[in-house]
Amino acid sequence: MTSQTPRVVLLGASNLAQGLELAVDAARAHFGGPVEVLAALGRGRSYGMRSRFLVRSLSGIDSCGLWRELERRPSAPTWFVATDLGNDLAFGARAEVVETWVERAVARLRACGARGVLTGLPLARLERLSAREFELYKRVLFPFQRMEREALLVEARELERRSRGLAEKHGLAHIALEERWYGVDPIHFARGARPEVWRRLISGWGATSRGLAPASRRSGWLWYEASHVAGLALGRAQPCARLEDGTTFSLY
Repeated sequence: MTSQTPRVVLLGASNLAQGLELAVDAARAHFGGPVEVLAALGRGRSYGMRSRFLVRSLSGIDSCGLWRELERRPSAPTWFVATDLGNDLAFGARAEVVETWVERAVARLRACGARGVLTGLPLARLERLSAREFELYKRVLFPFQRMEREALLVEARELERRSRGLAEKHGLAHIALEERWYGVDPIHFARGARPEVWRRLISGWGATSRGLAPASRRSGWLWYEASHVAGLALGRAQPCARLEDGTTFSLY
């Protein structure tokens, strides 16, 4: 790839982890060719705190190696999507704190000349949860977290407001998350909706979509530059995987 290959930066938690390859296919279709992907993601991932999912732990997005790598690589046309902003609320972070973490990421990307998309929160889906449903999903999705429905909704509404303000301040597209994109699970995109979701989010970059991305076989194993699994450091050199068309994946 040349320095003019579009660079795609993806930031998020579970929804991005579940939809990474769909997001990359949407980006390839948008630009009509290969892209250079740098992603900070992972189930339970925090924008500012170290997070754990089962036996795997990762640094916060704010302190991961993606930022060092962006400084090291030659400049290139760059686009980004930052999503899963509400994940940190479930772990006790206040909306104003999450806003600080997200804005620092956005500012770094804008300093590179990046254009991007900031998503909202699944407010409509969350507000439709009854108290009984909320308790059920809290036990399933966040069994070790203490949170109350009304307090969480207050913070979610506030973070939605702040995310819109961030998008306006930094000249970003802000895309609301539609209730129909969710199924029984109130915070993760339904499997059948994921292709549409990622096409919609990527479309926030502008009207250069070329249609469907051609199939391209992947080689390599998708894993992080740095992580801990059961207390052991486990990382891979990046890029860790590539597609036959030249698209590369670097995970942080």
